Amino acid sequence: MIARGRYLTEAAFRMLASEVLGLQSAVYVLALFAILSSVLALVRDRLLAHAFGAGLTLDLYNAAFRIPDLIFVGIGALVSVYILIPELSRRTEEERKTYIDTIISGFSLLAIVVCGVAFVFAPQVFALFFPKLAAGGQLDTLTTLSRIMLLQPILLGFSNILAAITQSRHRYFLYALSPLLYNVGIIVGITVLYPMLGIAGLAWGVVVGAALHAGIQVPSIVKDGYLKNIPRLHDVKALFDTVVISIPRALTLSMNQLTYLGLAIFAGLLAPGSIAIFTFAFNLQAVPLSIIGASYSVAAFPTLAAALARGERSAFISHVGTAARHVVFWSLPTVALMIILRAHVVRVILGSGAFTWTDTRLTAAAFALFSLSLVAQGLMLLIVRAYYAAGRTFIPFFVAALVAAATLILAAATVGALNIPFVLHFTEVILRVVDVPGTGVLALAFAYAIVSVAGTILLLIHFERRFGGFLRSVLPSWGQSLLAALACGAATYGVLQLVGPITLSSTLLTVFVRGFTAGAVGIATCAAAYHLLGSREYGETMATIRGRLQRAPLPPSVVTAAEEQAVP
Repeated sequence: MIARGRYLTEAAFRMLASEVLGLQSAVYVLALFAILSSVLALVRDRLLAHAFGAGLTLDLYNAAFRIPDLIFVGIGALVSVYILIPELSRRTEEERKTYIDTIISGFSLLAIVVCGVAFVFAPQVFALFFPKLAAGGQLDTLTTLSRIMLLQPILLGFSNILAAITQSRHRYFLYALSPLLYNVGIIVGITVLYPMLGIAGLAWGVVVGAALHAGIQVPSIVKDGYLKNIPRLHDVKALFDTVVISIPRALTLSMNQLTYLGLAIFAGLLAPGSIAIFTFAFNLQAVPLSIIGASYSVAAFPTLAAALARGERSAFISHVGTAARHVVFWSLPTVALMIILRAHVVRVILGSGAFTWTDTRLTAAAFALFSLSLVAQGLMLLIVRAYYAAGRTFIPFFVAALVAAATLILAAATVGALNIPFVLHFTEVILRVVDVPGTGVLALAFAYAIVSVAGTILLLIHFERRFGGFLRSVLPSWGQSLLAALACGAATYGVLQLVGPITLSSTLLTVFVRGFTAGAVGIATCAAAYHLLGSREYGETMATIRGRLQRAPLPPSVVTAAEEQAVP
């Protein structure tokens, strides 16, 4: 029995460590695990909403993330897969092991020093960032939670280094499993550690998740011959060169994190529960983003880097265009569904226990506003990675800095504008939150969405000027996606008008059935529209699905250019 268990375990690890070749194949693996991880993330948020509602406890929990997350983004980006993969690809197998040893030892030293400094000065930082919570006597709790979570950036940074090896060997099963296990750890914190340790248990759950995120990759990495000994700093110059290359990316990601931090600080100055509302809505819109935008950008990166390494500029543009067409193909109809079904989505996923009807309406309105930028965020992820593959890291940083500054300025202006009665009434009517207290948080979601769209347009214009021919290859497809999305939204809205709106008295089953029925009709209408428009992406997707179901190879006519030229 023990031998059989060992055999099954080894077989499972062999499957997870197996290679996945081809853009679409990699995307489907990443998307599948992104869906699973997103489901767990939604379960996590539902558990939090049920237990605490959008109130003080979750404001503290979410605020405590800000320092650890900022540190992770700042120093974790120095060992990003997008920097390490090109470095690994130009080294021999033995050189890779020495290089990884150097990176691990250098990162560990830096992470421990930075987290140590943050540990000491956490009270002063939180008193500055969240004065309203500090004035309410919550500074000690906030500091304790954050100090526990400071283990997270160390563990996740180490996991990033391992992920570079994992992804360079096309082990997308293993790579995609890590974030799923991260959410498992957080759920353990909510369900097991919180009853035992109180609110500190929530923070320890984050640490458990980060440890699982890194730990799942270790067996295959060790099998490859890495981590045989304690990592040492073999090559200081290699470490220095990597840090220099990584600084623009680290700054770019830091801008994104600073934007989120700034918006969280604004939320902390608004009505109690505003940080929780903002976080819940942001997490909901992040689900389709991780499934669509992140999956295509992650899967495309090794192929993009390899194409440029071979000097194949036209192939590089073709790969980016293929991924961009599919990102918009999936994202635009999803935006239509998210906006029309926003209240149904929020109520089904979060609406239980301490999560009130007011919480539902505010979160749904913020969710709809965030959804406006879903396509832009997906394309931003892809184009930024294309720049990284081309070795051009300054442009993404410049755009990210502009977006960060503009978002915070617009957020401040919009929060102020909501103090004007006419503007407040107009906003409440449009978003259907009339007489709902705490609508100031909607200004933050609006600012984030609008500036994200503007930033993506700016990046696309520059990318077209730098790599001519990109927009010409994708605009017809994007036009078809827009028409299909409009048809999807109209059909979904029409069905909702027939079945009636949801109210405070609506049961969970009623809300789900109405939303599911309307969504199913909308999706069917979207598919029909794509078919009638002769969408290339629709044909490729259906052919891929048929090929998977029949366990047969795809017809040559629908194999994408990226798959034909995928790096083995």
